[in-house]
Amino acid sequence: MSIEYRASLFFCDYCGSYLEPPLYYCEKCGRAKIVTESGLLQQLRRILREERKAEIEGKGKDIVECEVEAVQDDLVTMECRPPIFDEGDVLAIVKGEPLGIVIEGGRHILLSKFERVEVKPGDVLKVREAERLVSYELQLKLLDDYENCTLREVEKLAFNIFFKNDFKIGGERMKAGDYVVLTYGGIKTDVELDEHQRTALDKILGLKDGELLLIVGPPGTGKTRVIAKAALELAEAGKKVLVTSHTNRAVDNVMELLPVDITLRIGRPEKVHGNVRPYMLSYKARQRLGEELRELERNIEELREERKKLREELKTIKQKGLLPPGWISRIELKLQWIERRLKDLVEKRNKMLREESEKLVREAKIIGATLVKCGLWPLLGTKFDVAMIDEASQATITLALLGMVRARKWVLVGDHYQLPPVFKSIEEPITHPEVLDPLSAFNRLVTLVGEDKALWLEEHYRSNPRIICFVAEKVYKGRIRPHPSCEKIKLEVGEVRVSTSDYNLLGILDPEKPAVFVHVPGQEQADGTSKWNEQELRFVIEVVNELKEIGVKGGNVGVITPYRAQSNRLKDYLGEEVEVATVDAFQGREKDVIVFSAVATSSNSVRFVENARRLNVAFTRARRKLIVVANAEAPWSGLMKDYIDYTKKSNSYFQL
Repeated sequence: MSIEYRASLFFCDYCGSYLEPPLYYCEKCGRAKIVTESGLLQQLRRILREERKAEIEGKGKDIVECEVEAVQDDLVTMECRPPIFDEGDVLAIVKGEPLGIVIEGGRHILLSKFERVEVKPGDVLKVREAERLVSYELQLKLLDDYENCTLREVEKLAFNIFFKNDFKIGGERMKAGDYVVLTYGGIKTDVELDEHQRTALDKILGLKDGELLLIVGPPGTGKTRVIAKAALELAEAGKKVLVTSHTNRAVDNVMELLPVDITLRIGRPEKVHGNVRPYMLSYKARQRLGEELRELERNIEELREERKKLREELKTIKQKGLLPPGWISRIELKLQWIERRLKDLVEKRNKMLREESEKLVREAKIIGATLVKCGLWPLLGTKFDVAMIDEASQATITLALLGMVRARKWVLVGDHYQLPPVFKSIEEPITHPEVLDPLSAFNRLVTLVGEDKALWLEEHYRSNPRIICFVAEKVYKGRIRPHPSCEKIKLEVGEVRVSTSDYNLLGILDPEKPAVFVHVPGQEQADGTSKWNEQELRFVIEVVNELKEIGVKGGNVGVITPYRAQSNRLKDYLGEEVEVATVDAFQGREKDVIVFSAVATSSNSVRFVENARRLNVAFTRARRKLIVVANAEAPWSGLMKDYIDYTKKSNSYFQL
């Protein structure tokens, strides 16, 4: 049985204007309509199909030629040239269907293939990484299951939150065992959670089945430590906990604060240092299987080497006609024996890893994975008591549901004053990102219940007060405040010596001036649909070089700009040591020093750049020093104008 839907028409609740799909945004009133049931189903399906199409057409993905070596049920072994895929990568056949998820990386990868894919030994495939493509397929399948009424009861609970606006905000508190902050490996520190963090922790612990909690976590207010502490307390109470987000980085940040013996990380972590590796599924599986697995893989590698030599020998003999046909037959028979033996050993190895991995998933009390991985092996079918989603403002409804359908209680942590999800196929929200709030899992719910019904983390710990106080007042309306310890967060550099006297670079780099504005009288220039600004480009390069001269490591500097054209040019000049990105790409990251190049000088461009959410993201990436570079004479009238006035009052305004 399926639900039958007719195309829905929607009109503005305020002025009655017809609203165009898929955003249902009223240009006249500046509001986006929150639709439910059939309207939401149609809206999400249309957007996901367009996103899938944009991803399929996307270029620039590394394409790798892979030869299928062995197939056993849904396990596939392939030789990849070059070996660029790693554990957790999701692969697709170029111009074809999604292929599967990598269990073991390297030259000879082990892959768990998707159900519809048919491959056989000897097939040569052109393959690329395709997590986003697979993500869209999973989300569309979820919508199909909803429409066809094939969801389980627990899955319906999660769907009803968004499709029927049917949800209950948890209100009860349960006292935690303690309120000590965790550090690497789940080790307790001598620091305790603050009042707001304690309230959030207690309310997470007090959640009942079917209840939801919304936590507003502005930058630097300790959301990661709250999620980690809650996960541990729940695990110690016998609950199975899912920690998830749309990014690997957010998951890793929580994982490394938890005890490794009860925590399992599934996927491919962004971080490469030793803090994360012991949590990985493959690492733990290999540790358990020990010498038996190592001996088996040595035999497999020896057979592969022997097979390679015999193939080359056979090819040479056939080309040169050096031996009679009988000798060739002997080599071919030996090759056939090696192939059979190799197939048996690979299948035995694959079965061992598969069974041990699934056992580890069953045993783990806390599992960390991205939202996409929640819909794939080995989590497919795994049930959790609680799902906690970090950075939920940037998670779309259907992406969040990939994790939420696995649990009966939900904690969404986000910040509706930062940027919502990014869509390749939607152009309208460029100037007004709030148009996308109804499609954001977190922002949608905050809009429905009101931000006062959400819990706020209000104490800021990450940035110098001069940096955070500006957005605390102008963006968050006084809801957050810097902790006294923030006073000590300053740029630590050697003596500042500059070679030019054209402008006050000494003042710009002064550690006692953590938030500065630099007026550069440049003009924006068009580059296709993007913009760049040559004068700002030159100044940013100079100031970054001066920062490195006075002892700031390039890795501690981030350069942010709203425009890809400016970002690409800066990358060419600054190289890989300094991270350069657009504002959207830098959300969730942080650096000691942030240099922000505004680029814009025309009215339309200024409106785009000056959006409060976009500037909030840009300004709050800085811990010790924020250098905003822009043309002060451009028609700023909002948050940028406020920042210019803010820096003038503290003698932190400079000009060329």
